[in-house]
Amino acid sequence: MEFVIDLDELGKRGKSTLQGIYPLDSVDFVTGPCPVLEPVFVKIVVVKTDLGIAVGGYVKTIIEHPCDRCLEPVAVPINGTIEALYKNSEQNERQEETQDLRNVIYYSGNRIDLSERILEAIIVDIPSRVLCKPDCRGLCPYCGENLNEHPDHECKSSGSNADPRMNKLKDLRQIIKEG
Repeated sequence: MEFVIDLDELGKRGKSTLQGIYPLDSVDFVTGPCPVLEPVFVKIVVVKTDLGIAVGGYVKTIIEHPCDRCLEPVAVPINGTIEALYKNSEQNERQEETQDLRNVIYYSGNRIDLSERILEAIIVDIPSRVLCKPDCRGLCPYCGENLNEHPDHECKSSGSNADPRMNKLKDLRQIIKEG
């Protein structure tokens, strides 16, 4: 399905609803591409107002994102919202009224493609910290061993390549183990 607003059609009706599956295999994120695990369901309501074209709706899917500590894949449910006000770039009237609104987007032409709003809703809904479990132990800073799978791991190279600034923490860790 194509998520494009035809402004001539919208002008006749005043309101339109677009819903369906948005074709998307992955989302490019800071950590790299995140595969989409479930179809991206989108529902958008478009209303022509005195201020411009108001767009609101939601996006639902599940993506795969690496754990921020151990890099294992995590299924992350996405329930993103879409909110925007589109204004014709040729209209400069009432600019003061829309100055306080954050999602004002200027357009030109007879069609508005909502693809960017759909991707934006997904990306904004990804948590700032994705963890495979709340107590994820992460990776060994020396060899990269997954400490969740090997909780008793003690890296053989930790003594020779250790950062000397970590010695105080190692001493504290030893005191805690003994105490």
